Amino acid sequence: MLKPRAVVASVLFCLCLRAQAQTTFATPPWLKWLGHGTNSYSCTSGTCNLTDELWFTSINISSGATLLNAGGNGPLIIRSTGTCTIAGTVLGGPSNGQDGITGFGDFGGGGGGGGGGVGAGIAGRATQVIQGQGIVSGGAGGLAGGGTGGTALSTTQAQFNTFLSSGGSWPGGGALGGQGGSGGGAGGQGGTPIIFICKTINFTGTINAAGFNGANSSANGKGAGGGGGGGYVLLAAQTFTANSGTINTAGGVGGTCNGFTNCGAGGNGGNGLTMSIVIQ
Repeated sequence: MLKPRAVVASVLFCLCLRAQAQTTFATPPWLKWLGHGTNSYSCTSGTCNLTDELWFTSINISSGATLLNAGGNGPLIIRSTGTCTIAGTVLGGPSNGQDGITGFGDFGGGGGGGGGGVGAGIAGRATQVIQGQGIVSGGAGGLAGGGTGGTALSTTQAQFNTFLSSGGSWPGGGALGGQGGSGGGAGGQGGTPIIFICKTINFTGTINAAGFNGANSSANGKGAGGGGGGGYVLLAAQTFTANSGTINTAGGVGGTCNGFTNCGAGGNGGNGLTMSIVIQ
């Protein structure tokens, strides 16, 4: 269960985008608050499963270990009153097609359109916070007779600034890709949100919240699936002792026709976004 957010005074933070200029905003309460953790958490080897919003005094993901957002269709939000060490891998789904967003996302990339088969492909899902009010669009489905599915739109920084200042809920990340026409390849699932809000962050590992690839066509007359939209990654801390790790929020690649006829390839999913924030 998501824990309630504390109400704290507003301060300023620095939004430090990789390879972009720094921008200053009023800090929303949800981004300032480090939680009320009473225990530490450590993932030292293999795959460890966490999901939802969790509070710790510190968290350690060792090199060679993987922390998986195992709940699927929702975020992983870590709040820590101490240090968050990310030397291993954080996987925001999908993992082999599992644990990703299976519907509309919120502030991630849209889903790619499914390629056409005998019938038209299915459009990729859009990302939206309020139903019917889209953030970015999914790709159009390919036309009947083998049309190629459309590439979805990616999240922009301006749209994400709205998310940062609002502090609303996190229903999902990237959106689901469209299925290929005539019961063709499945659309790729979207990448989930991965959010760390810690006193100190030491990040030298890998965070992967990319969308999953669309499935290939399996027969003549069936379209390939569209790629899932990329999720988003937000790292916020009072201090970064290291921030040199690798982050992937790319949209998934559309499926191929795999040599079958009367088939359109799937469109690519839209990209999500990555942010590193120094809370002042």
